[in-house]
Amino acid sequence: MKKLDIYVSKNFIKSFLLSLIAFVNIFILSQLFKIIRYITEGKMTVLESATYILYLLPKILIEVTPLAVLLGSLMCINRMASNLEIISLKTSGISFKRIVIFPIIISFLISLVIFQLMDKVQPITLAKSRALRAGRKVTERVLPEIKNNAFLRTDHNTVYYIKQVNRVKNTGNLIEIIKLNSNFDKIEEIITAKTGKFDLDKNQWVLKDAVINNFVNKTQKQYKSYSEKSLDKAPDNFITIQDNADELTNTQIKKAVREIRVTGGDIKESLSVLGKRYSFPFASFIVSFLGLSLGSRYVRGASAISIALSVGLGYSYYIVQASFEALSVNGILNPFVSGWVPNIIFLCLGIYFMKKAEY
Repeated sequence: MKKLDIYVSKNFIKSFLLSLIAFVNIFILSQLFKIIRYITEGKMTVLESATYILYLLPKILIEVTPLAVLLGSLMCINRMASNLEIISLKTSGISFKRIVIFPIIISFLISLVIFQLMDKVQPITLAKSRALRAGRKVTERVLPEIKNNAFLRTDHNTVYYIKQVNRVKNTGNLIEIIKLNSNFDKIEEIITAKTGKFDLDKNQWVLKDAVINNFVNKTQKQYKSYSEKSLDKAPDNFITIQDNADELTNTQIKKAVREIRVTGGDIKESLSVLGKRYSFPFASFIVSFLGLSLGSRYVRGASAISIALSVGLGYSYYIVQASFEALSVNGILNPFVSGWVPNIIFLCLGIYFMKKAEY
């Protein structure tokens, strides 16, 4: 590692850390108004609010790190450009790519750290922060009230599909129940209903506007109201704690996806979370190309321009990333493809400006 690399690396790390602290403080201040409201409403104590902020820190760090890398890159190289150091180094025959190689390597290492934070730390702290906000004990986990596209396979070769199930009201909308033979390779009966309510006293579903198609007898029957003892799976069975994919590690999400696939369940949300976990951490590495190349030319008012550029480019990335994430959640794009498209777009821009910075 040459003196040039040490000098540039130190400047970059210093600028990055200053930017990171600034952005973290801004995000914490934005949360303070909510926290003060929670305290005044009696939802949190002062100690709990301090703990809540600590639990939010990993999420905040993950979200602001790309912005901090971008601003740190701009500040570091722009400072060197304003001191005519970039021009001097180029004149001596050192290419711009050689000058910024170590900041790029450091940005990649930062991305690896963020990857580990998203996988190992954020799921735990996110669950705990939600528990505090909901007024529950940190160690207490509760089931969500509603689940969309709920699937369940029973021990009696019966598969339930409910478009929306509510475990509090014990209701379901657009219900389909498929009964298969003992080998689980042939459909014997399909029961469909517009709505249903689980009778807690009888421990069975009461279906409204039900249609029963029996493929063994080749018959179809319609009922205004229908129930039978075998339909005994309460709404709680359709909803598990693992439905909150963002509170699971990557390994746990993969396991949950495999289990859901067995019954043909909806895995779009889980895959979307997993896709983001494998793409978003590397935003820090990708935006470093933009920051370093755009900061290579000296202009007056560089500090103000650096901040404006970092905020504009940073939030542009977030907007593009959120748009493609929505497409993956809706099943329009593969989650891993949608996660990497914004990265590829901004990487191409970064490489383009990096080439421009050579002249």
